[in-house]
Amino acid sequence: MTQERAVRTREHVLNAAAEEFAAHGYMGTTLLDVIQRTGMTKGALYGHFSSKEELAAALIEEAGDELSTRAARAGEPDAAAVRTLRETVLDLSRHLRQDTRARSALRLAVESPHLDRHDLGLVQRICLQLTRAVKEAQAGDKSTGGYPPEAVARLLVTVFFGVPHPVPSDDADAARRFDDLWAAMSGPPKDGQAAAGPQKR
Repeated sequence: MTQERAVRTREHVLNAAAEEFAAHGYMGTTLLDVIQRTGMTKGALYGHFSSKEELAAALIEEAGDELSTRAARAGEPDAAAVRTLRETVLDLSRHLRQDTRARSALRLAVESPHLDRHDLGLVQRICLQLTRAVKEAQAGDKSTGGYPPEAVARLLVTVFFGVPHPVPSDDADAARRFDDLWAAMSGPPKDGQAAAGPQKR
């Protein structure tokens, strides 16, 4: 088997596994499901991945790194931080709709976090990037109600990425959700006081 053919076969296996994991989750997917979707023999698949765990971990690592990289763009210097944050969230939402590997990685990271090889879980890595961006956006938005950036970032992840489902249906839906959420979070709280951070125990 040539190296090029081996790479193509590995990609074929990952794509098939992503379809299964995205649709049925980690517990609802078996290696037999993946084998049947690929049309390969069990031995051929085992030549690339020795277990379901290894297959899922590879998807989280590879597709998850792409999600983290996209999220990091929100923190890049920009004259209009809110616009940059908005565009990054829309990009992530679009990527999740269009890329099955990304959807499967996010679902797997939530359902089976022990398979994530990073010190920080995928959702936490995305939240950290968005938290930095929210801080920048709030600093430039004088109407902000003082909501904790971490809480806003977590809410963005929940609303837009569903952790793991559902994601916005299209760009217009995603843009509408962002605008509504930012308007609500940027105004002062109803009691006129800045939102308090989490209580220490």
